[in-house]
Amino acid sequence: MPAVSLSYPAPSLTDGVVLLRRWADSDIGCVEEASLDPDIPEGTTVPAQFTPAEGLAWIERQWGRADNGEGLSLAITDADSTEALGAIVLLFRPQPGTVELGYWLIERARGCGLASRAVALLVRWGLADAGLARVQAHVELHNIASQRVLESTGFKREGHLRSYLVFDTRRADAFIYSLLPSDLA
Repeated sequence: MPAVSLSYPAPSLTDGVVLLRRWADSDIGCVEEASLDPDIPEGTTVPAQFTPAEGLAWIERQWGRADNGEGLSLAITDADSTEALGAIVLLFRPQPGTVELGYWLIERARGCGLASRAVALLVRWGLADAGLARVQAHVELHNIASQRVLESTGFKREGHLRSYLVFDTRRADAFIYSLLPSDLA
């Protein structure tokens, strides 16, 4: 199977409500808001102790994901204002054509369906246009909102992984979800 690489979608992905685009230095306010939510830094690389330098370093790491072939990180933005409200990433796994999906929204952007819209846009692009074979996601059992996002966008729950997720001070069980090109039909 030929290797798949991801580059920024051109044009940017949008459904008229959500726009997924490359991170910009001006998105530092979104990173700062995310750092205030204890769950986001615990499960991502967002700095728990925000400083402008740490925020900009985080944005630069997001650019590096595409540059070094690790995957792709995009800002989830309001389509009208293009204000960054969260992040969505596809990170390559050892199996060819397989990526791990991750996403978060700052607190004030939750509950409006933006995560579902962003996931639908990116995974459909990845499977239909970018040549991916599988998108998978791991979700803590208590994260019902994230489970609903995945299920609303067609992901199938495949199993329960005991003590799978590793955090600084704890381990947690996870449900594993996947979406394949054949699921898009």
